[in-house]
Amino acid sequence: MMIIGTLPTKDKIHRYQRCLVVPFVGKRRVMSTSMHNGGYREDLTAVFNHDVNPGPGVTCSYCTQGEDERQKFIRENLGLDYDTVAYMATIVAMDNAVVREATYDELTVTAIATASVEVNGGRVGEPATCHEKHGKSIRLQPGTINIMVFVNADLTPGCLARAMITATEAKTAALQELMAASLNSSGLATGTGTDNVMIIANAESDHLLTYAGKSGKLGELIGVTVMAAVKQSLGQHMNLTVERQHSMVARMKRFGIGENSFSPASPGAGETTQPCRADFLHAVHMLDQCDQVVTFASLYAHLLDQLAWRLLSVKEAAAAGEDLLLQLATVYGCPWQKKKSTAKSIDEGKDQMLRRFIDLISALALSKYNFLEEKK
Repeated sequence: MMIIGTLPTKDKIHRYQRCLVVPFVGKRRVMSTSMHNGGYREDLTAVFNHDVNPGPGVTCSYCTQGEDERQKFIRENLGLDYDTVAYMATIVAMDNAVVREATYDELTVTAIATASVEVNGGRVGEPATCHEKHGKSIRLQPGTINIMVFVNADLTPGCLARAMITATEAKTAALQELMAASLNSSGLATGTGTDNVMIIANAESDHLLTYAGKSGKLGELIGVTVMAAVKQSLGQHMNLTVERQHSMVARMKRFGIGENSFSPASPGAGETTQPCRADFLHAVHMLDQCDQVVTFASLYAHLLDQLAWRLLSVKEAAAAGEDLLLQLATVYGCPWQKKKSTAKSIDEGKDQMLRRFIDLISALALSKYNFLEEKK
């Protein structure tokens, strides 16, 4: 067992049994999305986050456990009262939990996050993968961004509910700033299908707050702590960082583009000697993190987003895309001719734009390969 921190309320943050456990030393108000004792509660004695990842290639037994097994784990392994705890589950190791704290005047907010979007990261509004009917339980993948927010002040029930909205917005903002991809579409992720949030207020404080929106200081502190904790945990758990995202392939992966998308035989690649696959991919990798390539790929990806959102027409997006491709080709001295789009629909326009992008990067990689060969 290890105590990794103490909150301003004197509640200690314990890490043991692959869990992060916070037993309460006093009365707390809790609003949570927990499937056990969730909602608004004033009778809880502890909250915890549980790492249920069994390891690569092994089915998560937590998803099939019965209530008796979970109750036994909570009572015997964690030493907690099953009837007065709320909890969350994740595949993120508790070593990758991040604690961030911010203070203004007498107000302190502490956010604890474990974050992963590698299993079920998605964008809100995408087609569902399951349906709950007549109380029949549904099986979900525990990828998950789990967030606990502790406030040393007392909050009204309405303020607790608004704090959940603010924390959720902060999580989504963190994903946007990392350009995290949905696994179900070409969109940017807004979360996962199993995210959880807990807001814990100090019911014994004489400092009562009623507002947790973005315009108030409480909302600001929730925002900055949650964003920082989520970003850092994503970096520690799955290496989703600003540095890792400085990559042409990373920016275009959500559109189905990877290293195998490129070929020296693509149209526009020219009539030069064809390298072996390994040598060609080496040239692609050399381009992948070049400043100009990443910059233009980012702009191109945003054009595709605006096309999907109907903020730009097919004609507008395609024309601007051709301008970007020509500029990038010019930077590298690669011959390139603009083409007018013949697409009649958004999907067709998107496909044509992606094909043009692949063709140019293939041509640039082949040009890079020939340049390296000439220097030998």
